[in-house]
Amino acid sequence: MFVHQTRLPHVLPPRLYVCPEQYQRELENLFRPAWHVVAGIEDLASDGDFLSLELLGVPLLVRNFGGELHAFLNVCTHRHCLLTHLPCGNQPKLVCQYHGWEYCADGSTTRIPDAGSFRPLPGGPERLRKFAIRVRGPLVFVSLAESPVPLEDLLGPLSEPCDEYPAERWRLSDAWSYRLDVNWKVPVENTIESYHVPLVHPQTLVKYTDEDATTHELFSTGTVMRSLSVTPFVYRLLARLVLPRLDPSSSIERYRLFHGFPHLFLIRTDATLQVMTVLPTSPTACQMAVRLYTLRAARETWVSRLCTWFWGRLKSYVVKMILAEDIRLLPDIQRGMQHSPFQGTISMREELVFAFQDYVRRQCGLPVGESVSPPSTTPSTTPF
Repeated sequence: MFVHQTRLPHVLPPRLYVCPEQYQRELENLFRPAWHVVAGIEDLASDGDFLSLELLGVPLLVRNFGGELHAFLNVCTHRHCLLTHLPCGNQPKLVCQYHGWEYCADGSTTRIPDAGSFRPLPGGPERLRKFAIRVRGPLVFVSLAESPVPLEDLLGPLSEPCDEYPAERWRLSDAWSYRLDVNWKVPVENTIESYHVPLVHPQTLVKYTDEDATTHELFSTGTVMRSLSVTPFVYRLLARLVLPRLDPSSSIERYRLFHGFPHLFLIRTDATLQVMTVLPTSPTACQMAVRLYTLRAARETWVSRLCTWFWGRLKSYVVKMILAEDIRLLPDIQRGMQHSPFQGTISMREELVFAFQDYVRRQCGLPVGESVSPPSTTPSTTPF
């Protein structure tokens, strides 16, 4: 069932999808305090494994020290060079690529070549800057905030798919990303509403389900959609052959979409976990990253391993097809936002979009006017 019983206002005016000032407000109020998925545990499985990336313009280095993960600013304290430019790898020690300064897990120096020429060493400035890092399920999270809100508080309902199976039951089947020339809110809103399904995805997702087969849950930190899924006959036939070998409880009819504000999506269908993030790179551009995990059998055999591999390949193909159908339309949505004179409106079926937009409004301190106030019939039980 839907939470609201009337249509809803489009909270954010179209101009906020192109506005440079709003882009900066969102970076500071939504993204810099947030927790971000930066890797999977399989990327950092062994001592000395590392990866480097740029997160909201900040160079980041994540490394395994004897089974413990640590996140650092990827900048040497000596002469400010990146510690490494390699995207990933394995090294026995954390060593700066420029002059060979070595660092340990707490970020302090363990070796400085020709240390005598630096005397007297002041102590303290040689420590790398560290960031908070947490592991939940198969995912590695990092926050750039100095004193981040506990990850558990922000995950809220997203704890369900993270904790549903032990992390080792998930196998990474595929990972890829897109650069999109649209405001980041455009793909977010497209992901959390099913109203467009019959017209945009007639062969892949087929149609949206009736209201009595759909449940929406609204929280201060995110939203959840639970519904039945309608899939093509061939897909259902293959699922009946494969899924019982991975988990007898897996169902192709059960679809769960978890949205952690502002930009994290965990999608659970049949025996897969789709992890998707959307990061803004400019007022009218963003980066969308996707990781697809497939369930392993509790007791693996060569047959179950083959099924996990096959189902992962099939699901990767299907997810990429669905995303391609969406991505084809996103530039037209962005173009319309740039020129729309309309206030816009949101259906009850699209109420997750309303919840997301209201979150952006609240976090960015935007005023509530007549055009953005929810109707007086909005139920007081909505858990905001």
